[in-house]
Amino acid sequence: MITSMIASIIASTMASTAAVELQALPTRPDVNWVGVSVPSPDVVWIGGNKATIARSTDGGQSWNYSQPTTTDLQFRDIEALDEQHAFALSIGKNGNSRIYYTSNGGNSWQLRYRASGEKFLNCFAVAPKSNEVWGYGDSVNGQWDLLRSTDGRNWLSSSNAVGSPPQSGEGGLAASGGCVRFNDGIWAMGTANASSARLLVKRSFGIRFKAIDTPIVAGPSAGISSVWPFAEDHVLLAGGDLNHPERRPRLVEYKDDAFTPLSEPPLTGALYSLTVTPGQALIVTNPSGAALLPTISSTDWVPLSDANIWNSACHGSVCYFVGKDGYTAKLSLPVTPSPQTRD
Repeated sequence: MITSMIASIIASTMASTAAVELQALPTRPDVNWVGVSVPSPDVVWIGGNKATIARSTDGGQSWNYSQPTTTDLQFRDIEALDEQHAFALSIGKNGNSRIYYTSNGGNSWQLRYRASGEKFLNCFAVAPKSNEVWGYGDSVNGQWDLLRSTDGRNWLSSSNAVGSPPQSGEGGLAASGGCVRFNDGIWAMGTANASSARLLVKRSFGIRFKAIDTPIVAGPSAGISSVWPFAEDHVLLAGGDLNHPERRPRLVEYKDDAFTPLSEPPLTGALYSLTVTPGQALIVTNPSGAALLPTISSTDWVPLSDANIWNSACHGSVCYFVGKDGYTAKLSLPVTPSPQTRD
């Protein structure tokens, strides 16, 4: 099968290397990059503080910079559809949680949504074929703050989109934009800051999200930072406690109504991002670095970097990493020739 063959190649290649050096890319060192999206191997969009977004169409060798607004916003999540079209989310209260859209490669941006008052959006995701958007915000006055658009233009606050009410203080971690993800026809969200870190999950045409208690560490400034769904009953979850780095588990697999802790990454503190490659290798990042697990069932992690890395994203065998003080890097994973049999 294709995925198992790719995973085997990655595992054997990584096993022969004590550490893998990422290829550093030139970007502005005065920007802390957090959002990253890779719609094709050579096209990468990144977002950060100072209301700054950058786009490269040559694999990160050169960049075009843009600012959707003069307000000093933090763009923590970016969802690119292709070389020309992308959505970008900024975080914060008092109207700073906003979603902008460009249809011309960042030459100009349109404000598509602006939250009001105390609302704080943590992350969002876009279904590429339909342009349906779901965003997740901290609960307000005992109600969920979920945002939905069927077309990326018209927005509806969906406080009743979850089958059960939020816990006291239940919100999210805006560490990497990974707390909402759409994959394989499944929407998944991860919660934080409450007595239990919960998985919210539904199928593409489902009416409401199901809320599932998880064993990921929970409490103030703790919970799920990144999710990766494969099916309604199969989701990977990453997170931790920002104030108590020793707490475990930080990485678990939810499958068939059971939770299994995965091998603990060689990184200190809460995990910020989780990326799964087409060969089902896992990449996690946080301010202490980045590491790769060749397969979900593996136990031996491969260190990738000890830089302050907040996020990663891949397209095929090409992955990009972003972090503090302008950190940007690229990794090309080994691939196999196309086999005759397919999954």
